[in-house]
Parts: sequence; structure tokens; C-alpha cells
Amino acid sequence: MKRLFTIVCLSFIVASCSNQSVYESVKANRINECRKLPQAAYEECMARYSQSYDEYEAERQDLLKN
Repeated sequence: MKRLFTIVCLSFIVASCSNQSVYESVKANRINECRKLPQAAYEECMARYSQSYDEYEAERQDLLKN
């Protein structure tokens, strides 16, 4: 039983790291696309992608609860 609990906990940790990696990769790609825009559009675009992973995850969890 203890071993199963350890495996489950490790699975959640690995999944969490993977989700954060995917989020950061997508965010980096979007920011690179923002850099191609004119200044006014660039600033608006960058503002859309300024959210940290922790903020994103907290917002996502709130939405899932509702």
C-alpha cells in the first residue's frame, strides 16, 4: 500500500512538471510571435501572455470547481 501511494504521488509530480513545461513552451512561442508585431500591437500582445504558470493554474482550478 505504501508503495502504491508513493507511485501515485510521483505520478502527480511528474504530470505537474509536464503541464508547466508545456505551458511555458506555448507561452514562449506566443511571445516570439508578439515580437513580430508593430509596437502598439506588441505591447497588447505581451500583456495577454504575462500570466505566470502559477496564476494560470490557480485560475484554471477555480474554473474547474465551478
